[in-house]
Amino acid sequence: MKTDTNLPLTTYRIQFNETFTFRHLEEILDYLQQLGITTIYASPIFDAVPGSMHGYDGINPHRINPAIGTLEDLRRISASLQQRGMSWVQDIVPNHMALHPGNAWLMDALERGPVSPWYHFFDIDWEHHDPRLHGRLMIPFLGQPLTEAIAAKQIRLAVSENGFVIDAAGMSFPLSAPAYDILLDAFEELQPEIKALLQQLKHDIHLHLPAAEWQQRKQALFAGHTPDDFLAQVNHHEALLHLLLEHQFYLLTYWRETEQQLNYRRFFTVNGLITLRMEDKAVFDTWHRFLLELYGEGLIQGWRIDHIDGLLEPAMYIRRLREAFGEDCYIIAEKILAEGESLPGDWKLNGTTGYEFLADVNHLLTNTLGEEKISRFYRGQFPELAKYGQLVQQKKTMILQTQLGAEWDNLVWLLFQYQLAPRQTDRQKLKAALGLWMVCMPVYRIYPESWPLPPGDVSVLETALALAADHAPALSEEFRLLHTWWQEDYERPSVALKFLKRMMQFTGPLMAKGVEDTVFYVYNALLSHNEVGDAPVGHHCSPAAFHERSIRRQQQFPGALNTTATHDTKRGEDARIRINMLTLLPDTWIQQLQQWHEMNSSFGEAALPAKNDEFFIYQSIIGGYPENEDLSEDFIQRLSDFLIKALREAKERSNWAAPDEDYENTCLAFIQRLFDPSHTFIESIRAFMEKIHPRAAQYALSQQVLKITAPGVPDIYQGCELWDFSFVDPDNRRLVDYISRMNMLSLLQQQEQEDRVALFKLLTENRRLGWEKMFVVSKALAFRKANGALFQQGDYIALSGQQDPLIAYARQYGNDQCIVLAALPEEVVFEQRYLLLDSAFQGQWQDIFTGESIGAVDGKLPLALLDRFPVALLKKISD
Repeated sequence: MKTDTNLPLTTYRIQFNETFTFRHLEEILDYLQQLGITTIYASPIFDAVPGSMHGYDGINPHRINPAIGTLEDLRRISASLQQRGMSWVQDIVPNHMALHPGNAWLMDALERGPVSPWYHFFDIDWEHHDPRLHGRLMIPFLGQPLTEAIAAKQIRLAVSENGFVIDAAGMSFPLSAPAYDILLDAFEELQPEIKALLQQLKHDIHLHLPAAEWQQRKQALFAGHTPDDFLAQVNHHEALLHLLLEHQFYLLTYWRETEQQLNYRRFFTVNGLITLRMEDKAVFDTWHRFLLELYGEGLIQGWRIDHIDGLLEPAMYIRRLREAFGEDCYIIAEKILAEGESLPGDWKLNGTTGYEFLADVNHLLTNTLGEEKISRFYRGQFPELAKYGQLVQQKKTMILQTQLGAEWDNLVWLLFQYQLAPRQTDRQKLKAALGLWMVCMPVYRIYPESWPLPPGDVSVLETALALAADHAPALSEEFRLLHTWWQEDYERPSVALKFLKRMMQFTGPLMAKGVEDTVFYVYNALLSHNEVGDAPVGHHCSPAAFHERSIRRQQQFPGALNTTATHDTKRGEDARIRINMLTLLPDTWIQQLQQWHEMNSSFGEAALPAKNDEFFIYQSIIGGYPENEDLSEDFIQRLSDFLIKALREAKERSNWAAPDEDYENTCLAFIQRLFDPSHTFIESIRAFMEKIHPRAAQYALSQQVLKITAPGVPDIYQGCELWDFSFVDPDNRRLVDYISRMNMLSLLQQQEQEDRVALFKLLTENRRLGWEKMFVVSKALAFRKANGALFQQGDYIALSGQQDPLIAYARQYGNDQCIVLAALPEEVVFEQRYLLLDSAFQGQWQDIFTGESIGAVDGKLPLALLDRFPVALLKKISD
């Protein structure tokens, strides 16, 4: 926990890429200030793979991405922010970089091998148990086996600005040092200038030159040389190409080989992202050098750590980050917490990026009884589908056996290398036990630093081990062996701890790929809870739990983000609310589902999607239904693109490795028929959305007020000051129409000053377009900005009880007070209802939204105002 720092009041997430640059940000700074934003929360801005739309595939952390802007642009923006009293929090990616020719550090390692200062920078096993990979990095980018690629002339020797390169799979990789001997010996006669060039390169490559000087030396040597004839000779000789490739510090392979073999750690299962050895102090210092310069210059005030679970020693990383940037620097980490899990107590962070807040509010705004009825109906429709917990284990097992098979095998080899298992141990049985143990982990990972492990970590390991043992009693001996590692009398605790640290770098990806990227597209009872940080089963948040968690959040992590949408969420924040509204109408929804299924199962002889996918489609339409009701080709295309991704992520009837295009086309044709102008489904969905719209609009405003006023730092994802009905990325990274938002905000603020009655008429008339949301967000942010201490340091005081149809609480700091009222998803009228208050909250209050004054007399606060506007934020005007 870290407190007493320069906490942001409100963050606004910006997704930078070539279509939204620093210059574009400058154009909206006045608007963001007018909206009430205090801090820019920026996606990665450092040099990335050309054309990157997200920046998480970095190639140089020491340079601003030229597609986004320049250092001078950043300095100009920083000065403008300081004039406005605003700040900048930067997303950084210390876990990985791109495995790409543009990554000069990695390319230097591949060219010069052990001579390169970058040779041990990346998490590569240069001594892998496969002899083919001794001293060679596996590069799995080929679309076919190597021999076939050479025969098809898809691999050739070439010359680039960086010297001799191997062109393969649309990329160019440097010619490694040992290859020069091969080329010199391959031909009885060489042109004198070519021979001299090769000999000089062979000599200079071993001189331990700094990387920049080595590049300059090569450019000087190649100046004036055009070795086209020599290249043609080499590329015409297949056997020579084979020999040449055998003497590289890398091995070009078919991409599918990574399913069973790999000698570098990836980000999740992405072959093109290679991880860093950030536990090495030299790596840490080098990678963060430019960040320190930016921070020291005052251009950046805080950091968001991406994928902290990928690091070998996260606690050590955080300590070093604190030492480097100081106690006052704002630092948060992307960490997905399971139900009941909390951040380690010794992490000097201001908090997480807020997925636990998203999950809590999501459940708070779900009608529990309705959700249970819908879930029972769903289970009845698909009795063959495994129960949720079993489904999680099945899909994690599938991911382990297919997509993470290489990592699994490497861990088993490491077990024996560390002598953690006797030589006579059955390797396959031990592998099975280890795999099942990882599959049964109830959280993403633990963070072992030293013996003895904290009780909580021991509990997690033993819970997983016990569950695994229940599933495979035949592996009892192997489980017993694993269990000895954390026993006090174990003889080799240091290597066991080292292994546990390594193992934890893979349990997170296993959870993410198995659950977030698979189960969440298969278990389709209520899609709003198939969300990052949330779960359709096992996560709960009652009003009492929300109060308790909010109090703890204020005490421990007041700087944690309160997020409701990110670039990683599965659907827009308001799309989730819409789907949640089905729990208010469970019987109507079940009847409607059955009606649509019957209606759309009569498309003549046309093939149909599987029923489970059909349920997914209907909920996705409800969530993403256009606010202007324009069922355009653009919407249908976005829905179709989302569906293809969902089908492949589900891995039931299609997948990314081997797409079933016939089935995918069946589903796309189904969508086209749904929105055929002659089909009755269009009128049916429109009629059903009339039941959803008013309820969703109400509780979407509750979500915003809770986010802005509860303990934590409210984060607005770009554009989400208006309705957010987006699908998963890349749909949620579309360009935002800021012109319309600027005009809307200015009109609302002007109308509020001139005529409040006309204002609310305007809001009501434009509810479908999100005007109410813009109004509530901007008013709440303005109040928060004017009362910073109240929200950053003020106490959280629960006012509503478990049986109240609303969530109510006060924030109090000294003599400053406010009361927050937000309706919960129940069909109630508030006219005759009151909220009981103690004496500290008696007096006159004014709602900042409606301007209405209300008195709390005799300990009763009338709630009729919620019948007129669905949320209230009351400020004290007199005792």
